Amino acid sequence: AGIVGISLAIKEGQGFYIPVGHLSGNNLDLQKVLSVLHEPLTDSKISKIAHNAKYDYIVLAKHGLTVSPITFDTMIAEFVVDPSSRNLGLKNLAFTRLGEEMTHIEELIGKGKKQISMAEVAIESVAPYAAADAENTLRLLPIMQAEVEHVHGQKLMDEIEMPLI
Repeated sequence: AGIVGISLAIKEGQGFYIPVGHLSGNNLDLQKVLSVLHEPLTDSKISKIAHNAKYDYIVLAKHGLTVSPITFDTMIAEFVVDPSSRNLGLKNLAFTRLGEEMTHIEELIGKGKKQISMAEVAIESVAPYAAADAENTLRLLPIMQAEVEHVHGQKLMDEIEMPLI
């Protein structure tokens, strides 16, 4: 998959979006962005968390950036907490755990025959959407960690699920 943008959050209340592949607007050069992000995203002393980390890991690795260590995945945590859960999506988790009503992707790209690619959506529309994804993933971390611990799932997360990413 081509990278349209990268969203990051380093503390609650601060999500960021770096546009690199939109068809219009002011994009940054992908290689320069990956070069700047290389050190923090590969530093073993800096933990990285994600939602559906495997997807992000694969996409970034195809562009020469191997993110490590990914120490927590909120989607995997939901599966560990409740294997029958239908709330694996970030929007569902944010709503059920944080009471946060997030924008759904269809509101940006449409659906069916009228669906467009994220690259076609204006940066000004994608930025708050993508930044919220990163920020809400970070906000979910302590909640999901506590739930994993409550069901005694930390060993499963640490020794089986996370190494599979």
